[in-house]
Amino acid sequence: MKSEKKHLHIVSVLTEFIATLRNVILPAGLGFIAGLRHFSDYLGYILLIPLVLAVFDFLKWLRLTYEITDEHFHLQSGVLVRNDRYIRINRIQSVQIRTNILLRLFGLVQLKLDTADPASRGDITLSVLTKKEAGRIQRAIGHGKEQLAAEDSLEAVPAEQPAAPVKRFVLSGKDLWMAALTSSNIGIIGVLLALFSQVDDVIPDSVWGSSVDYFSHLPITLLVFLVAALVLLLWLISLFVTMLRWGGFRLTVTGGQWFIHKGILQTKDETYKTDRVQAIRIRQQLLQQLFGYCTVYAELSGSVDGENRDEGSVLVYPFVCIKQLPDFLEEIIPRFAGQMDVRRIPLRGILYGTARPLLFLTVAAGVLTWFFSWGKWLWLILPPIAGWIYSCYYSRGCRLRNNRFVLTGRFLSKSTVITLTRHLQTFSRKRSPLQRQIGLGNFRVMIRSSAPRAYRVNQMASEDTESLMNRLRNHSVKD
Repeated sequence: MKSEKKHLHIVSVLTEFIATLRNVILPAGLGFIAGLRHFSDYLGYILLIPLVLAVFDFLKWLRLTYEITDEHFHLQSGVLVRNDRYIRINRIQSVQIRTNILLRLFGLVQLKLDTADPASRGDITLSVLTKKEAGRIQRAIGHGKEQLAAEDSLEAVPAEQPAAPVKRFVLSGKDLWMAALTSSNIGIIGVLLALFSQVDDVIPDSVWGSSVDYFSHLPITLLVFLVAALVLLLWLISLFVTMLRWGGFRLTVTGGQWFIHKGILQTKDETYKTDRVQAIRIRQQLLQQLFGYCTVYAELSGSVDGENRDEGSVLVYPFVCIKQLPDFLEEIIPRFAGQMDVRRIPLRGILYGTARPLLFLTVAAGVLTWFFSWGKWLWLILPPIAGWIYSCYYSRGCRLRNNRFVLTGRFLSKSTVITLTRHLQTFSRKRSPLQRQIGLGNFRVMIRSSAPRAYRVNQMASEDTESLMNRLRNHSVKD
């Protein structure tokens, strides 16, 4: 059975035009502002560029067609160079449907097909489709028959009830608020710092100089208050953005698939086969640890949407009580469920791991105290740093039960990784001469996922690393 060739919705010309303007014109804006006195010389080019881009985007839309056969998804594209792509239907591992404010005005969505190949080579994105057409494509490639999580956002033809049981988890308003409150961060500071580095190209020197002079004469207590207020403001902004991103979160589990819906202004509907899951990662940020909650991620094989915050990971559920986590995993993916306790590294390993960076910091503080009067203040921060490093090593450990491997660690947030021995790509141990003398070693595993990740447990007892190596080798032979 072969469908007729179809174009994207004509609105894709508008969305492509806007995206091109954003990616091409806006980055060049600072250059135009810097040369504003030559604006009259540039005016003709400024007016010509949008026209050329609009014509090119229309030709891209005209030349892009797709069709579905019994075995392939066929995509033809390219204005100057023609590109024919055939992707086997059985290679399409997940489907994502998303929309934003602009697409909502026209009742349209974007559809992305993730394949078993890396995203740079195998993925297909159909930028603008009607909801009905997106539902038809889902059903045609076998991902739409049980799409219960997207029932409110797709106008699909009703299908028969699946024989497999349906389990649905909905993030309530209270849980959304707590999830955003405990998971938000101030990563937006990086964006502000990037803008700050360009500020002297836009703001006149006289204004910039007077502003710096004004703040340099403020009392230190007032400056600390202003910095704290800025950090709080950025955190509140991040809180608001997190709530928009996770609003309406729903996870539906049925027939060996996860259907995930999330977002308020920009909604996303994602479909993942659970047999792609290589590991479950439990993440607890500082506030989540305080209140006893966590966020659940999954490491998948094949391609994963590169827009995810953790490349190669999928957010499975943003807010789970840590006491209810074993039951939650039993519901959504039973093969990874079970006990999560680990064998922690020995006390000598904790002390050795803490002493190494602390020795360097002590020497640095001594040198700075010798040359600078303000260096003596550095000694005040050494005790809390030592306590923090100690807590990081105290949280580390791992345990192998049957074919289930659990690792824990901490930096700022605490992470617990659950995987199976058959999903381990490599495992190794490493010991320095000093570690041999005190009976310690480092253990490292790499998980076979779309973005291979290495996890380490440093300063383990030597006998534990030897036991793990032997047991994992035996499991490898059996697999």
